[in-house]
Amino acid sequence: MVKGKNESVDTYPIIANFFRKQLEHTSLSVDSIAEGIAQAAQLCAEAILAEKKLFSTGLASDCSSAVALAGLLQRGILRERPSLPVVELAEHHIDSVDTGTLWASQQIQALGQAGDVAIIFALALSESDIQRFHLSAEDRQVTAIWVGQRGPGLSISSGDETIESLLTLNYSIAICLARLIETYTFGPVED
Repeated sequence: MVKGKNESVDTYPIIANFFRKQLEHTSLSVDSIAEGIAQAAQLCAEAILAEKKLFSTGLASDCSSAVALAGLLQRGILRERPSLPVVELAEHHIDSVDTGTLWASQQIQALGQAGDVAIIFALALSESDIQRFHLSAEDRQVTAIWVGQRGPGLSISSGDETIESLLTLNYSIAICLARLIETYTFGPVED
């Protein structure tokens, strides 16, 4: 990478430090998130097997985690299998998180039914955004699962860290959830 005409930047230490911090944060977070991930995956699998909907919701920086979860559930991660029913409510190009929250909570209000489950990647959400989602979900009897921040009910959160660490962890949680939901739905994969 060129800084100026004759100056170059040694990026290896920057890269190595970034990954070291991510791995360390993820490793230290496992104890605080493992039980929540297992509970969330079981709730999602039960909803799917009862022919209910699963919403994967994320706005702004949380969009990629919601898209990853939906994509992995639709296409499979461990084996060839039928697509699992998931409604992706993810929007990266929004005027504001508040506008996106209004849109996504209206979607839950319009599409949600008793017994559905909404996984809400909530790192970018304010308290009022969380409350708006909660009211929509509660009104439609949709179980909300909060990832990245605490919300009413089941939350999967590792606490305060840098935004980079939390985004990386949320993406990893999305992948882990997809794997566990698939395992709960179709059984374990034999090696």
